[in-house]
Amino acid sequence: MSLRKYGATLALLPLLTSCQRDEPAPVVHPHYELGDAWPGTHGWFYPNEQFDYHATGLATREHAPASGLTADGEAWSADGMTGAHQTLQLPAIVSVRNLLNGRIVRIRLTDRGPADPGRIIALSPKAADLLGMTADTPVEVTEDEAVSRVLAEKLVKVPPQNISAAPVGEVRATSLSDGSSQVYGNNSSAETTSVPVGPLPATWTQGSRGPSGLYILMGIFSGSATAAGVAARCGGSVLHAREAVGLEWRVLGGPYSDIAQADAALDHTRLCGVEGARIIVE
Repeated sequence: MSLRKYGATLALLPLLTSCQRDEPAPVVHPHYELGDAWPGTHGWFYPNEQFDYHATGLATREHAPASGLTADGEAWSADGMTGAHQTLQLPAIVSVRNLLNGRIVRIRLTDRGPADPGRIIALSPKAADLLGMTADTPVEVTEDEAVSRVLAEKLVKVPPQNISAAPVGEVRATSLSDGSSQVYGNNSSAETTSVPVGPLPATWTQGSRGPSGLYILMGIFSGSATAAGVAARCGGSVLHAREAVGLEWRVLGGPYSDIAQADAALDHTRLCGVEGARIIVE
C-alpha cells in the first residue's frame, strides 16, 4: 500500500469511530408493566398483579438487558437498587433479606427474570454486593404493598395495542391443588404516561439471620390423599398446616445439603410430573 493510500485510510478511522458513537440512545419511558406469559428455561411464567407477595428462595445476580432498558422502560444500571422478578407487576418495591447474614436491601423491581425457575429474584450487581452475595443466596422477599400500589396507580394504564408474546392470547392456569383456574396474560402489557421514578438509596440495614434449610415445595393441596399421591410419586413428605384454611396439605422434599442438590431435586420433580415446584428456605 502506498503512503498516500495508507494516510487516506488513517484519515477515515476517526469518521468511522464517530459514526459508531452516534447511535441513538434507547428512549427511557418508565411505565406500568404486567405483560404476557414468557418462557423460562423449563416452562412458562405467568405475570399477575400481587401486592402482598412474600416468599423465600434463592436470589441470583442480574445481567444487563440487551436493549439497555428494563421491561418497565427504565434505563438499567449496574449501580441501581433494582432487580427482576418472574411474575410481579412492574415496578414494585420489595425488601430482600439475606438469610445467611441478616442484611436487608430495598429495591425496585423493573425487569423480568430470572429465567431459571429455581431462583425467585435477580438483584442488580450493586444490590447484590450490598446484600453480601458472592453466589446464589437464600433470601426472603417481602413486597411493600402500600408503595407498590401507589406506583401502580400513578403509572396510568392505557389499553394495550396488538401485542402477542405468549403462545396464545390468554392463558388459563388450573391449580393442581384445588382445581380452581385463573386467567393470566391476555396481552396485558400497558403503554402508560411517564411519571418520575426516582432511584432508591444504595444502603442496607442489619436484620436477623433466618433459616437456611433448602427444600422443594412440590405443592399445597386441599386433600390429604392428593398430597400423599404426589409425595409417593416424587419422594416428598406431607405436612399438615393446621392454621391454613382450604389448602392445608403441603408436600416438601428435603432438606438438601447445598444448592446443587436442591437444583437436582427440582429437576427431578419435573420428571415425576409436578409442574410449578420451587425451592424454598425454611
